[in-house]
Amino acid sequence: MKARRPARILVLDDQPKTADLLARLLPDVVLLDVDGRRHATSWREAEAFFAAKARVPDVVVLDLRFEIPDEDLLPDKRPLGDSADAKRERRDRRDRQGLFLLERMRRLAPDLPVLLTTAHEDIPFEDEARRLNADAFTYTADEGAATGEGLARLVRRVLREREAPLTTGRFFWGRSAAMRDLRRRVAALAPTALPLLVSGPTGTGKNFLVKEVLHPLSGRKGPFVGFDCATVPESLLQAALFGSVRGAYTGAVSDRAGVFEAAGGGTLFIDEIENLSLDAQKSLLTALNDGVVRRLGASQEVPHTARVVTAANVDLREKVAQGSFRADLLMRLNPAIALRMPSLSERTEDLPELSSDIAGRFFRDAAHRARIASHVRAAGGAELLAEDELRLVTGDEEPQALKDARGLFVLPRKGWLAMTRHAWPGNIRQFEMVLVDLLSAAVYAGDGAQLDKEGRAVFALEPRLLFDLLAGADAGKARAEERLSLPKPTASTVEDLRREIEVSLYRQAFHAAEGDFSRMSEILLGTAKEERAVRLRFNKLGLSAREER
Repeated sequence: MKARRPARILVLDDQPKTADLLARLLPDVVLLDVDGRRHATSWREAEAFFAAKARVPDVVVLDLRFEIPDEDLLPDKRPLGDSADAKRERRDRRDRQGLFLLERMRRLAPDLPVLLTTAHEDIPFEDEARRLNADAFTYTADEGAATGEGLARLVRRVLREREAPLTTGRFFWGRSAAMRDLRRRVAALAPTALPLLVSGPTGTGKNFLVKEVLHPLSGRKGPFVGFDCATVPESLLQAALFGSVRGAYTGAVSDRAGVFEAAGGGTLFIDEIENLSLDAQKSLLTALNDGVVRRLGASQEVPHTARVVTAANVDLREKVAQGSFRADLLMRLNPAIALRMPSLSERTEDLPELSSDIAGRFFRDAAHRARIASHVRAAGGAELLAEDELRLVTGDEEPQALKDARGLFVLPRKGWLAMTRHAWPGNIRQFEMVLVDLLSAAVYAGDGAQLDKEGRAVFALEPRLLFDLLAGADAGKARAEERLSLPKPTASTVEDLRREIEVSLYRQAFHAAEGDFSRMSEILLGTAKEERAVRLRFNKLGLSAREER
């Protein structure tokens, strides 16, 4: 087995002390050499490490304040003179030099782990460092050996995160700075009993995060129970959440437990909490504050032991301002420590590994693999074995990295660039749908495989189909608003025909709206106010949002 190379650390500091500490405390890592020194003192000295992908370090330890000549100070490396204004400008540049350096690094290596250090607590930098996705910062870089131990622990933590698996269950992490920060916060918050709020746009994977990561890490022995507020009629929401007793409402023929009781000792995930009525919000607040629930129609409260995690597709602060969401409930959901799922457009550096992950799951599917094997045999290739690797090729892969693959699914480089530049309003869900459609077309409707000179089976992904899919994703709403088409009916009765037409319209509108029921309501009825009614009718027709996506 090939030994893993030591981690490479670039120390960017005008003084040698931090590099000396790390050299002593981390003997198993390599401090990158700069002109015989173990640290770089300016962007001029550090820039060479970012000129080629192979030279980029694994971690950068970056100082905040640099006492260096004007000619080395970013942003423009120009002499400033001796006037009062020039002296103020020089002092400001030196105080903020680490932030200017971080800006340059983020442009060239957006997902590079960076630890920011400073001994100058009087310089405000925290907000800017967070905006630039600094992985951590410490204020005590030159207070002796104890500080060095703390910095060494931070470096080791970042190196461990760099080697962490890209997926947990069905949840894809990637390596972007935003997702590293999310992973760190999930690990810290999961074992607590605090109610949590997960926010972020549709399609980013909020449900998967809670089910596949947060609940298992919590250590709770009870079950994971998911509850989508938008799929239950408003009149039944409280009964579904808190349970009911016989006779509490028409149709309540027996006592029934709600999801709070069902999730006893485990995790209750309440999705799309913005759809809760104000009465239900009040009951939820009582459950969170007092640890008790009362079944609808009951006179006694009973304790519950569920840990509550909620999610929203909208900004709940705006809902509070509009009067449709309780401010005290939002406060109880701990918005200050909310886990925000970034949109895919905020983590485009994860697209190559995300595409490989999606393609890998497609290739492992037994039905897909059997069809691929048939194409390989038809092309004159040897039998495809269970351990044979299939790869998606997007134009950036080195030939050496592909030598062990038995089958290549090749997307032209221009097509891949189009995917990386697309806005992806449906986020990971939409990205996965487009990629799976491309792979399925190659396997089930393409021209089969051709053997290359290495004997590998090569499947060409159709660029025209990709651009059609991307154009459809952008223009689906506009086209649907202009015209919703119907397939030829197959019903034999008027009642069946009516249902068939309605199912077809709802399905088309769902895909045109990319799964957003508010947009779907606009497409069908010209207003977003009927979102709940549209969603309920969608479910009543036997359609499943999860399956349609």
